[in-house]
Amino acid sequence: MIYDEFPDLYDAQYQSYRDDLPFYLRLADDVGQPVLELGAGTGRVTEALARAGNAVVALDASAAMLARARRRLEAAGVDGRVELLEADMRALDLGRRFPLVIAPFNTLMHAYSLDDQDRTLKGVRQHVEPGGVFAFDLCVPRLGQLGVLRSEPSLPGAEPASAAGGGRTDLFLVQHDDPDRQLLSSTYYRDAVAQDGTLKRTVTTLRQRYFTRFELERALRSAGFALSLHGGFDRSRFDKASHHMVGVARPMA
Repeated sequence: MIYDEFPDLYDAQYQSYRDDLPFYLRLADDVGQPVLELGAGTGRVTEALARAGNAVVALDASAAMLARARRRLEAAGVDGRVELLEADMRALDLGRRFPLVIAPFNTLMHAYSLDDQDRTLKGVRQHVEPGGVFAFDLCVPRLGQLGVLRSEPSLPGAEPASAAGGGRTDLFLVQHDDPDRQLLSSTYYRDAVAQDGTLKRTVTTLRQRYFTRFELERALRSAGFALSLHGGFDRSRFDKASHHMVGVARPMA
């Protein structure tokens, strides 16, 4: 996965993204803590939850992402409220339950097969307290031009050491869709240009499996959840114009 190799690229791309934070912070206030966070990455949501006084168990499969999260939390002075765990969300076995489990920012899109999805949701169901909540958000697949190389915005926070002191980093992206598998592949070309003009290119690919509405509802129901699906973080009605699928699921009796 691209972000396992380049956690700095993830931070540079999403350092200013805040759209989801009020939603998860309000849930933590309403539902309670500790919070179990799946796909914690470099700790963007984790830090916000901890700053608000929540205890968080933050899980990710990438050691590199978690290392960056640890530095972020230490710098913010909230590392004492967070337990970071390197673990696979498809094999959850923490031996405890939580009032709130979250999978923010497309985390479930990294469950690539039906087995992956079933195992993940089954594990979540086993870790949510009776009366608790599982919340998540997913992007609605609105695919732009496919198979076309395009330049991404400049990433001043993502320069590698080789580009320090006058070099630059250019980022290019090309996307391909496999509709039979509902799999979107985003291939990034990261060009580090040193001050002397030397170019070092790194190529890596991020894969995400997207969901349709009723497929998602069926998966949650099969796992034992009753799902309220919204079209935004304001809990607006989900419809054909929605850009997100924001879910609040509760265990069924």
